[in-house]
Amino acid sequence: MPLRFEQPIVDKIEQSRAHIGITDAEIVQMLAAYRLFGFWRIIETGHFFASEDVHAIFDLPYSDGPVNLTELMSRIHEEDRSLIAETFEQASLHRVGFHFVYRVDNRLGGCKLVRSVGRFRDDESGGGIVGVTYEFVEKLRIVGLEDNTPLR
Repeated sequence: MPLRFEQPIVDKIEQSRAHIGITDAEIVQMLAAYRLFGFWRIIETGHFFASEDVHAIFDLPYSDGPVNLTELMSRIHEEDRSLIAETFEQASLHRVGFHFVYRVDNRLGGCKLVRSVGRFRDDESGGGIVGVTYEFVEKLRIVGLEDNTPLR
């Protein structure tokens, strides 16, 4: 299956939000509020660093050091592993962004769908790929209200 890469993020018109009055922190909080939504970075040395939710998605113990990529890849469906490796390689080579949906072991004898979105970054903080990974959830009509009751 040939890979198709998205247009660079610089070609997308940034949404105006100053008139709305919403902060970056609020956006991140809302994106992550009702599903596992993690952040990650893979640096040029091949080390992969990830937030707590990425560890939870792959059922890995959390560490703020590099993720064990062998263990992480073992959780991905074997038919999807080579595509993921090729995607990262091509994104680094062509300095582009990407997204893909793949299957991850749900630790219950089946798979769950996960989406990763990433983009190449080469700036003063160093080269590599940064991105997000999140789980797909059931497509049901759901309403959820926050419970602001203090935790005991």
